[in-house]
Formats: sequence, structure tokens, C-alpha cells
Amino acid sequence: MKKIGILLSIFLCMFFLKTYSQDLIKPAKLNVKWGLNTLGDAHIETSMSMDAAQWDNYKKTIGSNPDILKRQMERTFPGYFLQNFNYKEDVMNRGWTLSFDALGLSRINSKGLWQVDLNSKNPDVTKLSDKNYVLTSNYATGGSLMQEIDNITFPDGASDVKQDKDAFGKAMFIYSSSPGGGSGGWLTLGLGALLLIIGAIMFVRVKPAMAAVKK
Repeated sequence: MKKIGILLSIFLCMFFLKTYSQDLIKPAKLNVKWGLNTLGDAHIETSMSMDAAQWDNYKKTIGSNPDILKRQMERTFPGYFLQNFNYKEDVMNRGWTLSFDALGLSRINSKGLWQVDLNSKNPDVTKLSDKNYVLTSNYATGGSLMQEIDNITFPDGASDVKQDKDAFGKAMFIYSSSPGGGSGGWLTLGLGALLLIIGAIMFVRVKPAMAAVKK
């Protein structure tokens, strides 16, 4: 995936620096959840938690106009169509959540496999299960410290999920997926094959009868 935190932190650091320039011990935390479906679309949920000083500056600036975050996400994903934006604030925990759908985030490559580009080199990847992976990144940008945790969940029909690299050395995931995902896709294929078989049998039986009528 993309490092959303880099762009967001550059965008937010001008506000954090007012009260945070003397203390870089506690990072701003950005959590990103990626839920992929069998069509290659993704539901993305980004959430951020802050300390009291960061939250105060956020509310005085960006928090008063959350559409700024929406526009920033559109700049982060210029090659995808984004829709269904939903913004929520968690005042008690000094944080916010922005969710949206990114269409076509996963694509079928030249080998017939699904491919998800991460757009980062050598990420720290932890495998939680065959279909769930976590990427952790810590970096400083614009004088502020950011910790980004990306949680990627592949669709139910996904199999043989593997981490790989593209020609530029950037990480990506590749995987296979049954048509339509899970048993439903295979059931559709099975019904289609059954109809073809029935059609063939009917054709074989009807053909001699039609030949007899012509005589």
C-alpha cells in the first residue's frame, strides 16, 4: 500500500510543531485497515490518536474542516476512484477515523494473479494468518514522529498470498482468488458447467429425432 502517514504527517506537521518541536518521544499514531474484496476493491479505514497538545492544535485547524482530510486522501490515491467517505471523531481518546472505499486497489497482473502494490521498500511485515498481514513503520518527517500500522485483510477466496517486489524494488502482495470468492464463485461455475452438460445431452438426443423428421 501507500504510506499514507508520510503525506498526512507532512500535511499536519505545521500544526504539531507549535507544541511538539521540543519533544519527539511520543509519536503520532496512524492506523490503517485495508479490507479487500473479491473484485479487487478495498474498504479503507484510517484512524489517528494524538496527545493533548496535538489534539488541541488539530481541533483549531483541520478538525474544524474534516473535508481537508478527504481531499488529502484523494491526493494520496490519485489512480483510484474513492467513494463513501465517512468521518468520525473520538473526543474522549483524542482521535479521528476516516473510512472510504478505493475501487480497483487490487488488480490482475500479466500472470493472472491478483496484485496489491505497497509503494514502499522493505516494510516490516508480520503474518497474522494466511489472509491477514500487518505492516509497521516508524519515521520522522517535518520535525514530527509518526508510527504507522497497516493491517491488510485479503478476501475469503484468496489463497497462496505471497510478498514480492516489483521491478523498482518496491514491495507488493500477490495472491490467487477463486472467481467470486469462496464457495459461491465455485458454485456459480459448477452450475454453469452443469447447464452446458445438460445442453449437450439434449442436443445429442434431439439431433437424431430432427434427422428422422426430415426424412
